[in-house]
Amino acid sequence: MNKEKLLSTLIDEISMGPFGSDIKVDNFIEAGVPVLNGSNLSEYKLTEKSFKYVSEEKADTFKKAIARRGDIVITHRGTLGQISFIPENSKYERYVISQSQFRVRFNDKKVDSKFIVYLFHTEYGQKKLLSFKNHVGVPALAQATSNFKRLELNLPDISSQQKIASVLSILDHKIELNNKINDNLSYNLFNCYLPIHQHGQ
Repeated sequence: MNKEKLLSTLIDEISMGPFGSDIKVDNFIEAGVPVLNGSNLSEYKLTEKSFKYVSEEKADTFKKAIARRGDIVITHRGTLGQISFIPENSKYERYVISQSQFRVRFNDKKVDSKFIVYLFHTEYGQKKLLSFKNHVGVPALAQATSNFKRLELNLPDISSQQKIASVLSILDHKIELNNKINDNLSYNLFNCYLPIHQHGQ
């Protein structure tokens, strides 16, 4: 039987992103430690298609605003409802979260982080996550980390969470592969057709 559990009892770490003034345009470089933005949180797991970067030294100054593999990153201002986890096979060991995000590390003996992310993508989870939305001005989650810790979720036992997350991860992987196959097929068909089409003109 599932039980409602207070998130604060399941969280090891939670912290907000840096102040906007802490990351300036002239801090960005060609390569280094990636800085996350909303486009990176468009799926269940981190999307790693485009980044801006800061130096290792600059990233070191952010401390709590550094997300690592196993962490969950959530948007608290702007496009609300975004939540993704950083997988163990991510491209980088660490990421700087933006001023519009916060990161969470759950106790892996109590909760499966992948399961939590999948749960927050459901209608039930989104309703919970947006329950402390501020309806004045720019869309934002009021007192984001404090209110997040106060959320209560209906959770199965850890073993069931892991099994459910495993099945969903496999399905996600298959969908991802199919999308890549479709993209490659479309690209190849287009390239095959284009020279013929141009020649015909």
